[in-house]
Amino acid sequence: MSYSVPGSQYPRADADIRQNALGILFLFLTAGVLVFRLVMTPHLMNMLVDYTNEGGPFYAKFHLGTYAIAATLVAALFCRPFVLAGDDISLFRALVRYAALMGALVLYLILAGRLGATGFLIDTYFTAVLTALVMLTQNEQSRRIIATTVLLILLASAVIAIGEALTQHRLMPFTEGEPFFRATGLSGHPLALGAHCAIAIGFVPLTRWRIWIKMAAVFVLFIGCAAAGARLALMLSAVEILLLLLFVRWPKLSSRHERQAKFIALLVTFFIGAVLIAVLLAGGLLSRFSSVVDENSLARVRIYQIFNYVGWKEILTGMDATDLLTLVNEKLGLPFIESAPVIIIMLLGLPAAIVFTLIVIRYVLRLLRGSEAAAKIGASIFILVDLSNNALATKTPDIILLTILIVGFRSSVSTAHVPARPRAGKAVIGGYR
Repeated sequence: MSYSVPGSQYPRADADIRQNALGILFLFLTAGVLVFRLVMTPHLMNMLVDYTNEGGPFYAKFHLGTYAIAATLVAALFCRPFVLAGDDISLFRALVRYAALMGALVLYLILAGRLGATGFLIDTYFTAVLTALVMLTQNEQSRRIIATTVLLILLASAVIAIGEALTQHRLMPFTEGEPFFRATGLSGHPLALGAHCAIAIGFVPLTRWRIWIKMAAVFVLFIGCAAAGARLALMLSAVEILLLLLFVRWPKLSSRHERQAKFIALLVTFFIGAVLIAVLLAGGLLSRFSSVVDENSLARVRIYQIFNYVGWKEILTGMDATDLLTLVNEKLGLPFIESAPVIIIMLLGLPAAIVFTLIVIRYVLRLLRGSEAAAKIGASIFILVDLSNNALATKTPDIILLTILIVGFRSSVSTAHVPARPRAGKAVIGGYR
């Protein structure tokens, strides 16, 4: 016996197949582009173009991943429709506003003759907003897949770092001279590796992995942080683990049983931590803690003396990046500027720096709205680690990484199915003809 199928259902079925195929395509494209931005370090970029080196054309000063993320966003907006529902609608609108504000700030700096200051603004912060928009064009399951993929990359980086510490050889190119070996993993710098391990620890509890896999992942990430020789990141990671144990809810337990389980977990954690510290000390991975105050830590304090060598005009209007570095070299004898506040103030000028800081704070807080406690703890620790150096004022993927993990693991009410007509509380954006 056979039944006839109305012919109108065939076009709808074909449209659904095409929509599913496009969804899978954009999932792989987005994940690939974002992973490329994270693992293509400045040293690798400099092998292709003068990315951070002196000279070279202006377009070469932006990461290839920046161009790829922008192109992916354009394709996602105009090649297929996608559904936004609930808080995603207001978040999408807020991100468009943040992108406009960043664009206006970049335009102001160009008109003010501060072209050199636009590099990290576009490559780090403006691209982070574009990344959030790209993530929102995916459904909730795809976002989680992308964030989990990035988390696996960070875990792989920690594993590689441990191997580097054991073999005393790096996988990725690293040209900076250091008095002792520090692993870099898949990142561009040991401090970046420490920060990446720290943020990954905070977002591991949000995965759907088994509990023993989560514990193993946190353990590996903590060891990877030690292999990087990042002292502050390691100490804050230890604090982060304790905060996660105390403030992250344990499902399927009553309040009384949860308190008992957390107490036992804290005792076990302290015991394992003491044994781990002894092992790390014996293995030489905590050798940097033998001297709490060294040249690196002093350099991050001495850099603020630069304000004694500049006038109010430079502080208020900013100055050229090359001139600033030359002044730091000559007056303070420091090879680098290890302070994000100093860089931001002296490149943008104090008024623009205040505006920029407020935009970034509002951006991060907006992303974290409605997020789980683990995400807030991980983001806070990550920002504290990055504030200890110049990561937030240079062309790094750190804010992009933070954006991916927050948006990827945040709760959403969006659905993968695109209805024929937008319903109340939903918005269908984009499309094709």
